[in-house]
Amino acid sequence: MYIVTVQLHVKADKLEEFLKYTLDNASQARQEPGCLRFDVLRHETDPNRFFFYEVYKAPADHKAHQETGHYKRWRDHVPALLAEQRVGARYLNVSPPDQEW
Repeated sequence: MYIVTVQLHVKADKLEEFLKYTLDNASQARQEPGCLRFDVLRHETDPNRFFFYEVYKAPADHKAHQETGHYKRWRDHVPALLAEQRVGARYLNVSPPDQEW
């Protein structure tokens, strides 16, 4: 599996617009054949901080996600809504072992 995490801090006055683009992107990503999971998490005490947890079968599936229209809309609109630059990281699964898909 290939795991992508993203930390985001949204401007308070841009929260609704951020959620519109983010929830659309996440719900459509979950329909992609290579996407196993796409969680949008909100910080418990700071409602303007978010964390994405995305799981793909392989790096190529994440790359395919980045070529979709819904991701490109998100990518093009969300940076202006953030209070600071987003922070992403990429991981390879260790445990539990990957399953056959």
